[in-house]
Amino acid sequence: MIKLLKNNEFCILDTETTGLNPQNGDRIIEIAVYNIITEKDDYFVKDKFVTYINPERSIPYFITKMTGISDYHVIGAPRFFEIADDFLNFIHNKIVVIQNVGFDMKFLNNELRLCGYSPLNNNTIDTVLLSRRLFKTERKHNLDVIAERLNIRKKVNRHSAEGDVIITTEAFVKMRNMILNS
Repeated sequence: MIKLLKNNEFCILDTETTGLNPQNGDRIIEIAVYNIITEKDDYFVKDKFVTYINPERSIPYFITKMTGISDYHVIGAPRFFEIADDFLNFIHNKIVVIQNVGFDMKFLNNELRLCGYSPLNNNTIDTVLLSRRLFKTERKHNLDVIAERLNIRKKVNRHSAEGDVIITTEAFVKMRNMILNS
């Protein structure tokens, strides 16, 4: 992991979905990716890829309540197969950083499979694992807890893909610096 952290370019990614399991027909409704460059102990956003995605099914009420994303937001949005090439070109072979890698990757790989693409094979870094490494005695490592622990106070729409990418980026850069500077 240290070898991956020593790079200076990363794609920070988050998705919002219609539910918890793509095997039950749940689909991605929003994706956000920030391509960041780290410099010393700071970073800048080089480029962004952010879009709603039409899941080709209705969004359950509890998801709309949590994310603020309703059928209205995605009705005219592209379907995943329409953005797949742009998405793959954006992340190309970069290291992808995700809060809880397993969740987002199972959705992304399912969407790619439905389009006839191979699964992603990018190197990944999970901010949950970084948090567990740094805060060994702590039991919780969700994004809100990590942000609180690292004193990250950003006014963002939590549970939107872009809002979560903003918090994950801040958390990742802080934890990366703590590990590399220790």
